[in-house]
Amino acid sequence: MDKELPAHTFNEARYYLMVTACEHCGKGPWEIDSSEPSPQDKHLIAVEAHCGHCGQEQAFRFLCESELLSECAEVEQINITNNPSIIVDVAQWLSLFYMLLESASSTDDKIASRRTGFRATLCLCEALKFYTDDELPDESAFFTSKSLAVFRGHPENFARQKLRDMQAKLPTLPRMARSVSRDERSSRKHWWKFWK
Repeated sequence: MDKELPAHTFNEARYYLMVTACEHCGKGPWEIDSSEPSPQDKHLIAVEAHCGHCGQEQAFRFLCESELLSECAEVEQINITNNPSIIVDVAQWLSLFYMLLESASSTDDKIASRRTGFRATLCLCEALKFYTDDELPDESAFFTSKSLAVFRGHPENFARQKLRDMQAKLPTLPRMARSVSRDERSSRKHWWKFWK
């Protein structure tokens, strides 16, 4: 793939690879084998990936607004702007939200559950960025024929109030970020205290 795909962060690119179907088998997700920033431009990331279903290999190029996710960031970010993604559509963000929420609720590992729940909430926030003053998103918020068909078949699933009601049942993003950050800090034990 020669075309550069615009992403706010490399995290957004990762989510794109999770929801983009393989052209060979129609399934996925894409699994990253390597990612390399361009020597000339740290915002341009070359990715080698393979389809998790059929093994087909493909190259992707992402032009990220932010550099390859800061290593010092304690919590993940997808997009700190209010602008919606132009590579992951509203239906795909919602699909990621439901998938991650289910994953968070099915694990007994509390730390992993909190991190996955935080990721799910980030995806829901990204979906809500596609809404303006209307209760439903515009059809331009759907980038694939599959996503558009899902919307046309069940528009009630995309009602903004329904999404806001779900969001209201979750802890706030700042609260979740603090918990994830605390988990990250507590997991960084000094090597000389390994017996504690």
